Amino acid sequence: MGAAQLFAAFCGGSNTERSLAIDAEQTTNLFRATVEAQGAAKSATLVGTPGTRQLGEVVTGDPTVAGRGVFTQDGVSWTVLGGGLYEVTVNPWTATFRGFVADDHQPVSWASNGDVMLLTADPPPPPQLAFVSGGNLYVLDRLTNILALVALPLMNAPRQIGFIDGYFVLLERDSPRWYFTFGSALVWDALDVIVRQTASDNFVALAVANNRVWGFGSETSEAFEDVGDEDTPFQPIKGSLFQIGCAAPWSVSIGVNTLRWLGRSSRGGAMVYRLDGYGGARISTHAIEQALEKAATLVDCEALTYDQDGHLFYALTCPSVGTNGWTPVWDETEQQWHKRSWWNQALAREEAWRVRGHAYIGATHLVGSRDSSVMWALDLETYDDAGALLRAARRAPYLGADNGWVFLDEIELGIESGSGLNLGQGRDPQALLNISTDSGKTWTSAGMAPLGKMGETEASCIWRRCGRARLDRLVLEVVITDPVKRVLGPGLWIRATPGLP
Repeated sequence: MGAAQLFAAFCGGSNTERSLAIDAEQTTNLFRATVEAQGAAKSATLVGTPGTRQLGEVVTGDPTVAGRGVFTQDGVSWTVLGGGLYEVTVNPWTATFRGFVADDHQPVSWASNGDVMLLTADPPPPPQLAFVSGGNLYVLDRLTNILALVALPLMNAPRQIGFIDGYFVLLERDSPRWYFTFGSALVWDALDVIVRQTASDNFVALAVANNRVWGFGSETSEAFEDVGDEDTPFQPIKGSLFQIGCAAPWSVSIGVNTLRWLGRSSRGGAMVYRLDGYGGARISTHAIEQALEKAATLVDCEALTYDQDGHLFYALTCPSVGTNGWTPVWDETEQQWHKRSWWNQALAREEAWRVRGHAYIGATHLVGSRDSSVMWALDLETYDDAGALLRAARRAPYLGADNGWVFLDEIELGIESGSGLNLGQGRDPQALLNISTDSGKTWTSAGMAPLGKMGETEASCIWRRCGRARLDRLVLEVVITDPVKRVLGPGLWIRATPGLP
């Protein structure tokens, strides 16, 4: 029996190709983390994605109420749950009702003029929180906490709002127009409007980033800048028009001075892009795009962006992909995709990630829920999903393209051992190994192997006598459901003996 060989490619991202015979790999609720020390013998690991730790629940009287967004500014935070606006604090947890709003079950778009009154406005407005909910614009006076429904001169309902250079900017749904007002979001003039002229497609989404207003159309997009003109302060930037539109208005998300969104054009299907100058750089893969092709619709896709542990994540939840939804996540740091999911234990299936909306408050990543009024913290040291099972799985790439046969004498998973808990599930944590010898079409279980009880820091996670397989058709999958720390790496060690067909 030969020496064990390290299969370092086990530590990687998702890339399920159209043909499983080419690549069947998936990474669920795990992400790759490259070791940054130069010359490190162990180059990478797979780390468990954050669990959800309950911070509190807002009593709304309706258990089906869902979170619709979170916003924070200068130490004050708000969320919309169903048809209610709440001011929230994290430590200690409080939720104070601030008023009723229209509920269309869509995300809420937020903007604020901050705490500093704009002295150039006459009269200077108070600090305001402005947001669009259910096709209406609301403004919360942050000094009096009075919530006002704003009368608008728009031809269609508003969709999204932003703030730049003292101006609130407001996108009208299904039209080539967006509006602006200086200082206060309570008063809007029908003449203070930008009407698209450089292209003819309607705007789908609007976002403020890099001191620009970005208008995403159904087929093209462009940038506008404040030129200082008193009557028409915003004008399109010459040369900024590019031939990529937006497939889903709520897929546009800001992170680290740039935008990412689910784009499309008249020439082909949907792709995920990162804003690059005045254009889009494709960040989706063929595998991601093939999955998007199967969606019943893409309009309902939503995204959030957050930074944690040195990684920037863009999470795109697609409720209409497959029968249970799907959440691919782009890791900007690693330049790889992985998948987040909620495990429906009653039906024994993966479903789309339940997290919706994000704000960073102090040292807490505050998020809402797609199906309840519970508020959570995204916590890398929480290993369950708000008390429910958090299923992590890595389906590895093929060991090679060789068509030779081998006997799998021993497979060892690199782990941080001894992470077991004192009591309950996780006291004796285990990993499950599944094996496919027909390119991921059917599977057999090789059983469980220990991750190490508490204090068993020299435990090894090993499976032996795992059968015979052809290398170019062999797929290995490791699954962990115990609520313990997940650090897998530097890969799998495989000891195999050449065999005959």
